[in-house]
Amino acid sequence: MTLIRTLLAAAASLAALIAPVAAHAEDAPAACPPFEVVGSGPDLVLVPGLGSPPAVWDGVKDSLAKDYRVHFVHVPGFAGRPAEGDPATLFARIEAEIIRHLDCRKVKTAAYAGHSMGGFLGLVLAADHPDRISRVVVIDSLPFYPLIFDPSLTPERTGAQAEATRKALLGMDEATFAGSQRAGVQMLVRDPAFHERVVQWSLNSDRASFAAAVYTVMTNDMRPRLGTITTPVTVLAAANAYVPRAQVEKLYTDAYAGLPGIKLVVIEDSYHFIMFDQPAAFETALREGLGA
Repeated sequence: MTLIRTLLAAAASLAALIAPVAAHAEDAPAACPPFEVVGSGPDLVLVPGLGSPPAVWDGVKDSLAKDYRVHFVHVPGFAGRPAEGDPATLFARIEAEIIRHLDCRKVKTAAYAGHSMGGFLGLVLAADHPDRISRVVVIDSLPFYPLIFDPSLTPERTGAQAEATRKALLGMDEATFAGSQRAGVQMLVRDPAFHERVVQWSLNSDRASFAAAVYTVMTNDMRPRLGTITTPVTVLAAANAYVPRAQVEKLYTDAYAGLPGIKLVVIEDSYHFIMFDQPAAFETALREGLGA
């Protein structure tokens, strides 16, 4: 819910002893994208949000690997992975890379879960590749991010602001950018134990890729395409004292009105990184969304 504020300001050892994971990480064929694959079972693709690495899923990694063959996407330019190509084409390239990965691993269909920007990408994939994505879990993401500010906003009305934000992010020196991230993380993660980790992910990201991703989510509206999505979609949304359940339910219900059969699950007492603030409730909701 609060990711845009940061965008505009700048986002199991004991268990292993009891029940070891059935499969270790697979070696990727030379032609495949560099995505870690672990576990066995139905295929599941996990995609992190803005500036985040696959480590955002560490809290559920071992557990999910007992029931799924999990594919961890690392977006180029984010959190240590080197940038590739024109930053302006980042979204199109990572969408194509995910499909190429599925082809390379001989996966016909896979379930998908994405956090924030990764959730938005899940809607795009479901619309573009309905034969490859069996179900989608969107984690704290809207089909058009600027709706957080004003339900009447359109890409045309946010274009100038998005471009100004992109330029501002690119123009910040390292100290200023770091300061903006440390201020913004206070609204993204309730648990202070995770603050510096999330900040460092942003600082270790390619700035041009980071800024381009911000611009993309501020100017691309999936609402007109929601009616074309036939894949089952579950949306997990965070609610807290600052953004109460009633407000969250209205915002998300209105935003996803064009998607028939959507299931909305509101998780209380959480900020944007639900997997950190409410790990047990998060895993339960994620598994239910995946049809486990």
